[in-house]
Amino acid sequence: MPIEAIATGWGPALVTTFALMAVSSVVAIIVGVPAAATASLLDSLPIAHSIGDRFRRVFVSLWIAAMLFAIATPLILHAAAWESTAGKFGWLVKTVTGGNLIWVGWIHGIHGAAILAVLLFWATRNIPREVIQHASLDFNPWAGWWHVRWAIAKPWGVGGVIVVWLIAATEMSVADLHSVRTIADQFYLFYALDPTWTSVAMTTWIPLLLVIGPAIGWFLIRRQPLSFGTATSTSNRSLFNRKHFAATSTASTPTLIFAWLGTITGLVVCLGMMAVGLVLQTGHLVEIQDGQASARWSLSACIENLAQAPTLFADEYFWTLQLACLTSLLVVPIAGGLARLGRVFPKFGVASDLVLTLAFFVPGPIVGMTVVQLFASIIPNGEILATQTLIPTILAVSVRSGILAYAILRLAYLQIAASVWESSRLDGGTWFRVMRIELPLIWPAVIIAALTTAVVSSGDVPATLPVLPPGVTTVGTRLFGLLHSGSRYQEAALAFWYFSAFILVGAAAWILIRFAARGSSSPRISS
Repeated sequence: MPIEAIATGWGPALVTTFALMAVSSVVAIIVGVPAAATASLLDSLPIAHSIGDRFRRVFVSLWIAAMLFAIATPLILHAAAWESTAGKFGWLVKTVTGGNLIWVGWIHGIHGAAILAVLLFWATRNIPREVIQHASLDFNPWAGWWHVRWAIAKPWGVGGVIVVWLIAATEMSVADLHSVRTIADQFYLFYALDPTWTSVAMTTWIPLLLVIGPAIGWFLIRRQPLSFGTATSTSNRSLFNRKHFAATSTASTPTLIFAWLGTITGLVVCLGMMAVGLVLQTGHLVEIQDGQASARWSLSACIENLAQAPTLFADEYFWTLQLACLTSLLVVPIAGGLARLGRVFPKFGVASDLVLTLAFFVPGPIVGMTVVQLFASIIPNGEILATQTLIPTILAVSVRSGILAYAILRLAYLQIAASVWESSRLDGGTWFRVMRIELPLIWPAVIIAALTTAVVSSGDVPATLPVLPPGVTTVGTRLFGLLHSGSRYQEAALAFWYFSAFILVGAAAWILIRFAARGSSSPRISS
């Protein structure tokens, strides 16, 4: 690998990548940790009034679903929403003054805050009841969370920050919008059409070296009490379980107020601002009068732009829906099969966890170009398939979306109680056990995996760009182009219906999870 090429071409990109990782992690910690703390306390502090307490439980479940939705939302949609809110041409014009790196770090950080909040919430919820009860005798709720819950769940918080780092290092769509030259964006701009060994090595080795930390951390964490051990799985080890234990006494009014405010603030920042920004931007008008720019919001312009979008971008919606559905149909059975093998053969499960973790952080442009080379030189009639079908595109977007589906189904299989798993082996052959015993236990996870695959694959712009057939444009790639060109109203209207579809998908997933948790009396899944 030429030293000069690294110093002149890749040195600045590496420095920018590490800077973006730092900014993203700082934002994620500042937003995500308080959001997790307040939501966790709100979850465990009952309200004396029965109606108020029921509303509290329902709101916490909605918070969880919203945060999971924010995690699954493609980064290109996060970028479109925040650009509509506070970007150069957003409705809050000129509110962002920190520079391109700060802005890209903010978008990555808000996405990462949702990841960190969910991980910490799950980890603190799964702390044994006795520990929380003993802590309540020595500390007030806030001090107890910090000194006890945070101390126990800290490895999961560190793991969440590392995930934020790696996503920032390997995702290029947001960075490219603001000319922040990370290593992934460097490869996309200068080497995607003619990759060299140096470019591939720099784009893949750095993230893979960074994954060594999470891999070691996983081996350490999985041996701690918060691991997904099948022998200790209980019905309260679920992210959505309404029967989760509460504190031994009701909370004081100031504590509840702060918990409510913190939880709502985290929800608004991670998700609410996206919806508000898109709506306001579709009707945001900037007019020049006497040489002065004035901005106002027009309801009629908002309605008109939203009404035109389904017709104007009908092809994009059609191709995106087709890509999402076909990818789910391909990926979920494969992911389920690997997850089941991981439960049957524990060593295989550990090995597949490590390999797929490494694969998840391979930058999208590398994945896309690998698929291009595969169809160009190895697969018979590959050129015809690449130019006239979605098969190469499906394979490219199946990498990250498929690994997420595998993670969901892997956790689902691990949450099947050991007694149930062992007794099922006496009831019949493999096919009988899968269809009659295992699927009825994990069917919510299968639905969630399918929806997650559809959402993630529909917006995986880095992997999609190199492999789309001629004349085919997805919502993600069109958003990428519109954001580059500064088409404010079209971009916001296109993203609004895309976002609305995700809301419907998220609502369906939330209803399924709630229904499954309400009817479950035995260990099932931890979604």
